[in-house]
Amino acid sequence: MQRICTQCSAGFTITDEDLAFYDKVSPVFNGKKEQIPPPTLCPDCRSQRRMMWRNERTLYNRTCELCKRMRVSAFAQELPFHTFCKECLYGDGWDPLSCGRPYDFSKDFRTNFCELMHDVPMMMLHQSGVNENCEYINFAGTGSKNCYLIFNSGRSEDCYYARGILESKDCMDILIGSENQLCYELINCHRCYTLFFSQNCSQCTDSAFLFNCQSCSHCFGCTNLVQKEYYLFNKPCTPEEYQSHMSRLSFASFIQEQRDVSATMRRSCVHRATNNINAEDCTGDYITASKNCLDCFEVKGAEDCKWLTCSRLCKDSYDLFGYGYDSSLLYENTAVGLATSTAFSFTSDSCNDCYCCLYSQNIKNCFGCISIRHKQYCIFNTQYTKEEYEVLVPKIIAHMRESGDWGEYLHAELSPFAYNETIAQEYFPLTQEEVVQRTFRWREMKEESLEVQKLISADQLPDSIEEIPDDMLQWAITCEATGKPFRIIKQELDFYRRMHLALPRRHPDARHYDRLAQCNPHVVWSRPCDHCKKPMQTTYAPDRLEIVYCESCYLESVY
Repeated sequence: MQRICTQCSAGFTITDEDLAFYDKVSPVFNGKKEQIPPPTLCPDCRSQRRMMWRNERTLYNRTCELCKRMRVSAFAQELPFHTFCKECLYGDGWDPLSCGRPYDFSKDFRTNFCELMHDVPMMMLHQSGVNENCEYINFAGTGSKNCYLIFNSGRSEDCYYARGILESKDCMDILIGSENQLCYELINCHRCYTLFFSQNCSQCTDSAFLFNCQSCSHCFGCTNLVQKEYYLFNKPCTPEEYQSHMSRLSFASFIQEQRDVSATMRRSCVHRATNNINAEDCTGDYITASKNCLDCFEVKGAEDCKWLTCSRLCKDSYDLFGYGYDSSLLYENTAVGLATSTAFSFTSDSCNDCYCCLYSQNIKNCFGCISIRHKQYCIFNTQYTKEEYEVLVPKIIAHMRESGDWGEYLHAELSPFAYNETIAQEYFPLTQEEVVQRTFRWREMKEESLEVQKLISADQLPDSIEEIPDDMLQWAITCEATGKPFRIIKQELDFYRRMHLALPRRHPDARHYDRLAQCNPHVVWSRPCDHCKKPMQTTYAPDRLEIVYCESCYLESVY
């Protein structure tokens, strides 16, 4: 079946397998299936719409309306919503059903849901479980300690400025990684120790500026090495030559020089078509231990899935961003996990047979609910009997069909966040004019006001970490890329001194975007292998100049 996206006008295909999935996830009430129709948006526009609900990094100070304490929040203070901190939202100090109301059939679903959103308190930051001294982390799982500005992460300790990390310790400036320790400026690296400025590496130690290296130690400026020790720019070296280069990482000018050298080497070296490991019949990138997953990215332990991003342990699911974990039959969700047969929902845990729900936990058979927990058979935060529920929900679905809302994720206009506050701006960047033209919202960001003793331009910083004084903690640095001021926190300065690394010259947000720019887009192309010439699926566009090998040719060339 061919369709035209109602948002971008691109053509897209709906296969018989897709139709079978939509039929499988369609709910049944009183023995009658309420069919979920095929989507009206293409996969990219559906992904963009889900991302417009996910504000990870744009944080504010806001007062919790229950405990009255000033907290870190994804909601700006002036937004017209009620917000509670996590402890209050999931505590016993209020009743989410007190905000319930009957569904008003004189209004469309969007209007009904928007009114409910403005009455029910929502969670200021998305954290699950117990995290210690982690006030500034968001979309974070349980078990982290002493972390600052880490996102989409969990079970880590003493980590800063990172996204997509798990079970890591004493790390900083990471994008995608697990089981790392004492690492800095990494992208997609796992089980590494004292590794710096590297990408797509595993089990590497005491090294820097590596690309696509495995099980290497004491290496510098190398690409596509396996089980090597004491290598300098892909050639054997003495321990003294290696140490000479590593010792100069305390100088910012040397780091910049090596960034340029490394970029040149990466352009000329062989690249893998994808970074997938143990991925059978899968397309996408950063897929691990998965089977039959199409157009998926940053996915682990998935099977029979399509269009998943940043998810783990999912089966038989479509269109999911974030979370997952032992979930199945999910469709069009953001940050939903430990769930089955759930669709069109956002930031909800342990949900079964739920639709159009926000910020909810341990619920079953619920429809259009916000911030409820341990409930069953609720509609718009109102309790019903099983019999009442199974009669009323089909009536609401029929009403939603009339306005075209049934079968679609929560509309972008309902999102409490502006486009440029969310990760949609990272994956689908738009100018302010483009955002307004598409009738999305844009937020004018206020300049940061930092109370410091001194403001110093990045180019005026001492070149070496050894020359940085202790009162640097009272200074602010003007970012060399954006001009935005930023501060160095004590734990950060201690880390640079401990690891003999020069102070960064860029704002943490700019460093994050620098790492994102080094990753391929979430698009799958077909192009021939540059060695065997056979067609392959890859995230390298056909017009890119890198030398790209299929998996078998790459392994043959490296091993």
